[in-house]
Amino acid sequence: MNGVTDDDVYDVDKCSKWINAHNLNKVCLQFPDNLLPDSVEVALQLENRIKKKVYILGDTSCGSCCVDEIAAQHINADGIIHFGHACLNPTVRLPVFHVLPKKEIDTTEVINKFKLSFVDRSERILFFYDVTYAHKIENIHKMLNPIYENLVFTLLNCTSNTVFTDNKDDSSTIILGRCFKLDKAHKIEDYIAFFLGNNEKTFVTLAMTIPAKKWYYFENNNIVEYEALNTPWLKRRRFLVEKLKDAKVVGIVVATLGIKDYLKIITMVKRVLKEKNKKSYILSVGKINPTKLANFPEIDAFVVITCPENEIYDSREFLKPMLMPYEVELAFNSLRECYTQYCMDFRQILPDGINYINFKASTDSDVSLITGKLRNCDESTLCTNEMNTLVINNSSGVVAIGKAGAEFLYNRSWKGVEQRLGKDAVHSAEIGRYGLPSCYENEPISIKKDKD
Repeated sequence: MNGVTDDDVYDVDKCSKWINAHNLNKVCLQFPDNLLPDSVEVALQLENRIKKKVYILGDTSCGSCCVDEIAAQHINADGIIHFGHACLNPTVRLPVFHVLPKKEIDTTEVINKFKLSFVDRSERILFFYDVTYAHKIENIHKMLNPIYENLVFTLLNCTSNTVFTDNKDDSSTIILGRCFKLDKAHKIEDYIAFFLGNNEKTFVTLAMTIPAKKWYYFENNNIVEYEALNTPWLKRRRFLVEKLKDAKVVGIVVATLGIKDYLKIITMVKRVLKEKNKKSYILSVGKINPTKLANFPEIDAFVVITCPENEIYDSREFLKPMLMPYEVELAFNSLRECYTQYCMDFRQILPDGINYINFKASTDSDVSLITGKLRNCDESTLCTNEMNTLVINNSSGVVAIGKAGAEFLYNRSWKGVEQRLGKDAVHSAEIGRYGLPSCYENEPISIKKDKD
């Protein structure tokens, strides 16, 4: 897709028809970084067709796979065209058209391998695929559907340049942007799942979230069974859950403002932490990186509200544990059992989600596997939302609410820029630094050079 600007690659004609059909006036084009070199030419071709101005989003608020409605609203846009790989998380503010990338694959080879691997023609199978192969699914469907009586092809929860794979039924089950309808007499656990694509982030996210009987993926012209049990990733996540149980102060990092129901999951996480007497803070820092979050040393662990395909859960660069909302429930919900399936999509642990379970706070005392200390043994300190507990220091004029982060800030040696009213002598205003940061013109070294 990169480096080519013909209509077949970017489907400019389909984009123009979608804009005209929805009578849109201000449309934003969102490209991932690797496609930005082609963005200007695509925009010019589109403007020539629709006779209107279009706008290019130069940078995304979160990940490039997510539709950036927030950036588009800065110019009051009434529609977005998203190019490249997409996580297909549902949005609520603006209509979106996806131009999915098209990757070539030998469909005959796929069909032959599929028949060899799944000999039982009555087997219940869910057929998933990477968005790059969506344009090939119609041909595969025509060949396999008459052979397998219980084969279910999933659809994509979007409007895209590949009409055959778009979901058109609101009653379908929607998980991680994939839609499907099962036989009412059977559950997902009765099906095996096949993914047309490599063992990469999209597949792992699906395989960890959807509790199919078995999972298979297509890589190097072979169908491989996926084994999630005892993977290093899963072991590390269980370690981080233990760290969350020991945490006293938790930061809720909002890394998405576009995914539907993100406010509901924030409310749920806050409620759970409150019931467990954990102090929580809500942080919104744009794109997350270790340097930004290192500015909050008083926080013991972070719960991140973000896209399920975000790489943040795989990173080891952060100083403090980075957890997902599902792991909050694993840590503190006594009704939630720990097993190999891992819900990466936070919408599925909300009411009406496939992984929703009523919350019952765990109250039994246990021993931390990390510190060796006893937990849940002090129920006398209650968490409150009321601002009735103050830490006051009249001598310096410091007023802080609560104890957790405020007490930490008050006690640490460096507190940033302080007013120090009445403590320092008053001086006249002076000219500050000027010039380039690499070598300011009024620095002693520069002045000496000028004299020489």
